[in-house]
Amino acid sequence: MFSQNIPLTGKNILRYLKTNFTNWTSGNKKIDDFIQKGQLEIKNYYDDIVLEWIPYNQFNEIKETGKNSLITVYSAKWKDGPLYKKYNWSGNYTRDSNKKVALKCLHNSQESIDSLINEIKKYPTKYQAFQVLYGISQNPDTGDYILVQNSSINLENQISENSGNEKIDNFTQERQLEISNYDDVILEWIPYNKFNEIKETGKNDLITVYSAIWKDGPLHKKNKWDDYTRDSNKEVALKCLQKSQESIDSLINEIIKYPTKYQAFQVLYGISQNPVTGDYILVLMWTSGNEKIDDKCCHVAQNNQ
Repeated sequence: MFSQNIPLTGKNILRYLKTNFTNWTSGNKKIDDFIQKGQLEIKNYYDDIVLEWIPYNQFNEIKETGKNSLITVYSAKWKDGPLYKKYNWSGNYTRDSNKKVALKCLHNSQESIDSLINEIKKYPTKYQAFQVLYGISQNPDTGDYILVQNSSINLENQISENSGNEKIDNFTQERQLEISNYDDVILEWIPYNKFNEIKETGKNDLITVYSAIWKDGPLHKKNKWDDYTRDSNKEVALKCLQKSQESIDSLINEIIKYPTKYQAFQVLYGISQNPVTGDYILVLMWTSGNEKIDDKCCHVAQNNQ
């Protein structure tokens, strides 16, 4: 038996979690086994996420923030909050009580537990990731399973702001799930109506470059312990790739050339599309408007990562 009065440290957290297995259940053996296995694999105690089964009655102030045919997203407060250890070198595990979270309700997910688990496996296991998955819950009325995540900002974008192209949407979402450090660039789909003061600054046979103000601005962290915020009214360059809609694979290959760190010389914030021409747009921190110079700068930036 593990006494609740004993402080939780890196030395005894695994013993506590194992002892606690008898105090909770999802009601589904596959889900229980998956969560328990993940908890026992924790190694980096201050950075590894303690994935949990979270009873639905742990949530307060539940408000719908977005919906499509596959998911419904809610904002909520988790009464107990996630179990975490802030510092590697000292301190005990504690709970971040009344934590604001996003509830990603997966419609009809109870029909295939294997598919649910495969979806969960896509998420990173580190607290420094952009999309942190704290745990799993279930709506008692519908039976739909719920992914409990760290922020509703990106989840709402997945619903209300997508490209309409499955390859592009999957690519941006996969890139976001790969983010594991606070200085990683958060690649986004950016609707064209988010730009103001659009002015042409250069043109050749392949591209047209514009300066613009991005109203929302990019998501970023100043340091690893800060929350993500937006740098609103950010001046950006719009690199419009002519006829890029004719080959999405070529577009994605072009995007892959860009570095993924904010410290890079050329930062690619996201992708947009001109609603009149259909041409896709790379939203950059800077561009010269000269294709040869841009390619060279991109190459230099990649080599300096």
